[in-house]
This record gives sequence, C-alpha cells and structure tokens, in this order.
Amino acid sequence: MKVLLFVSSHCSHCPSAERIVKKIVPEYSSYGVTFEKIRIKTKRGKELSSKFNIMATPTILILNESGDEAKRIVGTPGENSLRRGIEKELGLRKSFFDRIFGR
Repeated sequence: MKVLLFVSSHCSHCPSAERIVKKIVPEYSSYGVTFEKIRIKTKRGKELSSKFNIMATPTILILNESGDEAKRIVGTPGENSLRRGIEKELGLRKSFFDRIFGR
C-alpha cells in the first residue's frame, strides 16, 4: 500500500500535511505501507495529478495494493484521521456498521 501526498510550492498548508504524513506512515512500515511526496509542477506530478484528478493541495491518496485509490483526504488531516484511513485499508479497523452488526 502506498500513501501519496500531492503538494505545491505555493501551498501554505502542505508543510504541516507533510509533517503529519511523515510522522504517521512509518508506524505502518511493517505492513508494507510506503510514502511518496508528489510535487504537482513536475512532469511526474502532472501525470499523477491528471490520473487521480487532483484539484487542490495538499491532497493525500491512500492507494491499495493494485494502485487504485482507496481513500482521499483533501487538506491537512488530523493524525487520527490519517491513521483510520490507513488502518481501514489494511483491514486493521472495522467500520462502525461492521462493529455494530458483527461483520
């Protein structure tokens, strides 16, 4: 699983989003979770921004093992919000309804 952080140089919120992602993602490295920062002005950044329809920065994408988007967070996330997204995709966290109905 991969976490992509889309940033731009003129974005005032991107540095704080990057700090949160760099703090949280290593906690899940034993599960194979990796992190990549994507600058939207680079050639690769433009390609990925187009592919995933990135409209604002910062945007965090959690990609599943197939490389498809599993979760999108636009703006600077809270640490717990990012953890929940990663844990849900890893199967470590059940949804509210799964907990209630025992799935």
